[in-house]
Amino acid sequence: MRKILLLALALVVCGCQGQAVKSEKAVEEAAVNQMSDADAVVQRVQEIYNEVFKVYNEEDSLRNLDIEMENDSWKSRDKFNNDFCSKEWNALLAKVDEIDSLYHSGELGFWEADYWIMGQDWHNLSISDMKVVSVDEEKAVVEFQLHNFDSAQTMRVIMVKENGIWKIDTFIDQSGCDWKQNLQEYVKAEVDKNKQK
Repeated sequence: MRKILLLALALVVCGCQGQAVKSEKAVEEAAVNQMSDADAVVQRVQEIYNEVFKVYNEEDSLRNLDIEMENDSWKSRDKFNNDFCSKEWNALLAKVDEIDSLYHSGELGFWEADYWIMGQDWHNLSISDMKVVSVDEEKAVVEFQLHNFDSAQTMRVIMVKENGIWKIDTFIDQSGCDWKQNLQEYVKAEVDKNKQK
């Protein structure tokens, strides 16, 4: 009987150790997966800004030589948005463009600055010091320094995964202004205002 109790005790101890090892492995695997998600997000943000800023910087260089570009930053914006931004972001842009064409034709409308460069003018654009603030399987927050002219500002992008591809869902400038939220508020205010007419 004593041998049976010792054997049962040994099995329980071994079982608990096995669970601890399994539990440690699960935590380790989750950390590796999260690290790879963070690396993938950083790589994606870098790829996006490299492609966008390549067009902006080329346009700036040609503009300084008084040469007009065939596909400048403004003409490339739809491609950038479709390739690099979420469906929801693009739907909001379409709604804002519709509102501005209907009610603010010939006026400034919503757009006072460019969300890619966080300003109106640009020279020598780049990003640096990128870090992932948070990441899970479907959403990530990435912070970096956006360099324009001779200064840098901290900004964030919120990324969402659509069909397995990380896309920008919103841009947040150094003052904390969330561009997607501003677009939503603008659309709501314009719709409400024009309902009353």
